[in-house]
Parts: sequence; structure tokens; C-alpha cells
Amino acid sequence: MRRANVVSGVVLAVFGIAMLFAIIPWQIEPGPQGMMSPRLVPGMMMAFVTVLAALLVINNLRAEPDLEGDVSPISRGELLALIRIGAIFALSVALFSWVSPLAAGAVVVAGSLLVLGERRPWMILGMPVLLLLALWFLFYKVLGTAIV
Repeated sequence: MRRANVVSGVVLAVFGIAMLFAIIPWQIEPGPQGMMSPRLVPGMMMAFVTVLAALLVINNLRAEPDLEGDVSPISRGELLALIRIGAIFALSVALFSWVSPLAAGAVVVAGSLLVLGERRPWMILGMPVLLLLALWFLFYKVLGTAIV
């Protein structure tokens, strides 16, 4: 139960942060001068949801183990895997912005394979090449459009 509470709290916190910093500012226009902004109440409610979600996560991470004897709802290995995969995606987004979509695609596929434990060189080299060639063929030859 603690694990489910932690996961649902994290999902709710991410949802609340996305609503606060992306969706509410993009979808609700600021109010006219001298009036209360229409963003105020949705922003307050999302801030409240985000704080409650963070409290749910913190309380369940600090809680005593259940009768089943689970020490922590999320293991150290799971947290490290999350950080590694997140770093690969962040690197891929940076490469997509500053270098090219080809470099980003190769890094996200090959890096994910390495993090997930793949050690065969032909698989690490072959899968990104085949996937990117298939995407190139689909977008440029079949659909006749560009990716960027």
C-alpha cells in the first residue's frame, strides 16, 4: 500500500506542477487590469493538490514498515534506473535541440539499451540504425514529409 501511495503521490505532484507551470498559463488568459485574474483559483487549487501530493509521498516514505516487512516502497535500484533513464532523455532532448534529431534518436535508443542491461554490440549498434532508417523511410519516402 505504501508503494501505491508513493507512486500515486508522485504522479499527482507531476500533474500539479504541469498544470501550474504549463497548462493553466497557456489555456487561461490573464484578466484585465484591476480585476482578479481568472488563473487565481485554478492556480491555488493546483498548488494545494501539489502540496498534498508531496505530503502523501513524504509521509509514506517516512512511515514505519507494514506487517509485510517492506523496508522502502521504492528500492534504490529503481531510483537509480529512473535517474539514468531521465538523464538519457534529457540528453536526447538537448541533442535534438542543438545537434539533430538523428543524434537524439541514436542516443535515446542506444543509451536506453545500455542502461537496461544490453551488452551485445551488434544489438546496441543495430537497433538504433534500423529504427532510424525505418523512421526515415516512413516519414521521407512513404509520407513525403520532414521530421523537423
